[in-house]
Amino acid sequence: MKMNTNKTKICCLNIDSEICEHLSQDFDVYNGSLGKIVDLADYHKKNNTAELLLNYDFPKNVHEYEVFISDLRKVEHIGYNTSDHTRSIIIGDSAYYFISNRPETQFNPVPFGCWLLRNKLKKSLRPFVNIIFQAEKQDIKYTIRDVAQYGDDEIVEKSNYLLTVDLTSEVLYGKEIQICKNEYAKALFVNFEDEIEYFQTFIQPTKYDSKTDSRVPDDKRFIPLLTNKHGEIISYIWVSEQEITFMLPQVKSKKLLLDILFKEILFRYLSEYFPEIAACSWKNQTQYYLPGQLSLHEKKNEIIKQFEESVKQIDGRIEENEKQYKFLHDILTETGDVLVEAIITYLTWLGFERIIDKDKTVNNDVYEEDIQVDLGALGLLIIEVKGLHGTSKDSECAQISKIKYRRCEERERFDVFALYIVNNERSIEPLKRTIPPFNDNQIKDAKNDKRGLLFTWQLFNLFFNIEDGFITKEEARARMLNTGLIDFTPSLVELGKPYKYFQDRTVVCVDLNNVQVSNKDILAYEKDGRYYQLSIAEIQQDGNSIEQVSDGKVGIKVDKRVPHIDMLYLFKHQ
Repeated sequence: MKMNTNKTKICCLNIDSEICEHLSQDFDVYNGSLGKIVDLADYHKKNNTAELLLNYDFPKNVHEYEVFISDLRKVEHIGYNTSDHTRSIIIGDSAYYFISNRPETQFNPVPFGCWLLRNKLKKSLRPFVNIIFQAEKQDIKYTIRDVAQYGDDEIVEKSNYLLTVDLTSEVLYGKEIQICKNEYAKALFVNFEDEIEYFQTFIQPTKYDSKTDSRVPDDKRFIPLLTNKHGEIISYIWVSEQEITFMLPQVKSKKLLLDILFKEILFRYLSEYFPEIAACSWKNQTQYYLPGQLSLHEKKNEIIKQFEESVKQIDGRIEENEKQYKFLHDILTETGDVLVEAIITYLTWLGFERIIDKDKTVNNDVYEEDIQVDLGALGLLIIEVKGLHGTSKDSECAQISKIKYRRCEERERFDVFALYIVNNERSIEPLKRTIPPFNDNQIKDAKNDKRGLLFTWQLFNLFFNIEDGFITKEEARARMLNTGLIDFTPSLVELGKPYKYFQDRTVVCVDLNNVQVSNKDILAYEKDGRYYQLSIAEIQQDGNSIEQVSDGKVGIKVDKRVPHIDMLYLFKHQ
C-alpha cells in the first residue's frame, strides 16, 4: 500500500490491532513491537542452554516517526523455535546471541528492545511524542555471547522504562486514584475513574533553585495527572528537549482514552505535529472550493500523474540496468557456477572472444580449470575461479599450475597462460576485505611459477576505470596474461602529493617538479582502486592566475570536491 508521506507518522508498539486500524484512518501508522516473550519451559526440559535473538519490530526509518504509542503490559508470548533464533546472515567474524540457561522458563526481550529504540530515537528530527501505558518496572540481566569467538560472556542489565527518562519509584498495584487539579488531567480521566489500574509509581523530578540554594519541584517540565490515595504519582506529562511523554495508567478503553488525548491535548497544544488535522476540514470538500480552486487541483493532479509516470519509467530503466550489470555484483558476492558465469560475462565484455566454460564440457573426473580462453596465435588462457569466505590457501593459489602443465603437454607448446581469480571474503563489504588477499610468498610463488593472481574487487574497479578512459580493454586483456599479482594501474603522470586544500577542497595545492600543466588539461586521483577525472577551472601561482606552469608551488582549482588523496595525476594534455 502506498503511504501518504504528508500524514503524521505514528509508531504503535505492542498495541491492539483494533487501535492501530482506528488511528490509520487519519495517520500513517506502523504496527510494531518492542518484542515478544519466548517461552522456554519445554525447550529447557531437554536442553541446558538456548541461543536467542531479539524479536522487536521497528520501522526502518523509525527516527522519522513523530508519535510513539507503547503498552508495556501487553506483551505477546511465543514458543521457542530454533529457526527463529538462527542467524541467516553473519557479517564479519562475530555472531552474537542472547543466552538462556536452565531453569529459566522465559526470555523477555522487551527491556532490551526499549533500550535499542531509545538509541535509535536520538536521531529524531524533533522532540517526539511518547505515549506510554505503564506497567511494573522490570530490570532484566541479559547474557550475551559471541559464539564465533572464544571469550567471556557479556552481562548487561536493561529496564522497560528506558523508553523515556526513568522516573520510576516503586512497583505498586492499585485501583483507587485521584485526578490532579489541572486541565489536562480533568480532560483525560474524568470518565475513566472506575476502570483505571496502576502497577508503578513515579517520583516528582526536581531542579536546582539558585534563589533558595536548594532543589525544588520541576513544575515547568513535569505535570502530574493522577495520584493514588497516598499521593504517589501514577500518571504524568514530562517535557524535555528530546521528548514529550504522556505516562498513562492501564485502562480498558484505551481507544477512547487515546481519542480524548489526541483531540483535547495533542491537536490543541501540539498542532504542528498534525498538519493534516484541521478544525474546518469541510472546506476541503469540492462543493466548498474557492473560485479557481478546482482547476488548480486538477492541474496539480495532472502534474502528479506525469511525475509518477516518469518515476515509473525511471524505475523500469533502473531494473533493466540492474539486470544488465548484475554480473558486476555477482563477482563480488557469489561462488560456484554463478561466480564462474559472472566472470565469463565479464571476460566477454572485456573483449575475449573464444571462451569455454569447462565445468559444462568436462566428461570425466579429472580436475579441470573453470574457464578456457582461446587467444588464437597468442596461445591459451586457463582460469581457476573461487569464491571464499576467507582468503586463499597456498594450495588453492597454486592448483592452476598443475593444470597449466597438463595443457602444455596436450598442446606440445609452452603458450599456456594460467590465472587464479578469487572472490575473497565474499560475505563482507569489499572495502573491508583483505587487499590484496594474497601474502608475499603467494605472490612470489606465482611469479616464479609464471601464473597470475587476481581478485574480483580489482575487476569491479577495472570496469569503471575502462569506462572512464583510464585504461583500454586491449591493455587490460594484455595485463591479464602477466604473472604474479596482476596490476591494472593506469599509466598516468604524477604531479605530486597535495600539501593543502582550500575552498571546501576544490582547490588543490601541489609542488610541481618539471611537469607541465595547463588549464585545459584533465587531472585525476585514485580512491579505493578507482580513478576519477578532474577538470581545471584555474591555476594560480604567487596569487596570479596563469594558463600553464611546470615548476613550483601552485594552487589548482578543479570542478569538484577532492577527498584526501596520496597523489594528484595528470591524465590528459588537451
